[in-house]
Amino acid sequence: MLQALIQKIAGMEDVVVPTLFKPGQFNIIKKLSLGKKLNENEKRYLRGKMKNKLMILTKFMTDMLEEEQDYKFFLAHLGSYYITGFEALKYNGFGWYFKTKIIEIINTKLEGKVIISGKTLKIIRAKSIRNSKFSIDKKTGLKYATNEQILKDIKITKNKYAEIVCRQMLSRYEKLFIKNYNKFQIFKQKPRIVDYVKYGV
Repeated sequence: MLQALIQKIAGMEDVVVPTLFKPGQFNIIKKLSLGKKLNENEKRYLRGKMKNKLMILTKFMTDMLEEEQDYKFFLAHLGSYYITGFEALKYNGFGWYFKTKIIEIINTKLEGKVIISGKTLKIIRAKSIRNSKFSIDKKTGLKYATNEQILKDIKITKNKYAEIVCRQMLSRYEKLFIKNYNKFQIFKQKPRIVDYVKYGV
């Protein structure tokens, strides 16, 4: 697991330097990822605070993989489904800062809630998902709604907060958020009209 983490970090220099690791520390990670030997000074670095950072990141990575395995096992038995809402938004590269406590799943069999690895899966039944737009993650096999589909699903999920966030992102990112942007302009967040007379202007 640690080696897998080191390989991953080594390919994310722009993200982790200097936020998580100093340039000198990152050079050690690069050497480790290439299987090169460390000198005594580098080994000393690795035994210090840098080791603690790697241990914490390994723990996060392990926990995430365990959760993912639990989801995969459950969803594999669910059959026809896809993940929507904030979890799908995060997968699509938007709202990555949200920590989703409730994962919304559209399917054709079950209705209700299930708690797996401390997260609540809200399972919403639909008559059909044949025309729904989603993508399949090649690594995990999990199915995630497109941004366009997330907006459509709000009618079923009734998640008002997700609707507000999607409207904001549609207004901000437009075609980057949804390819068929022209069809979804009705969802755009309406500009707020401020009556400056009220404020004595």
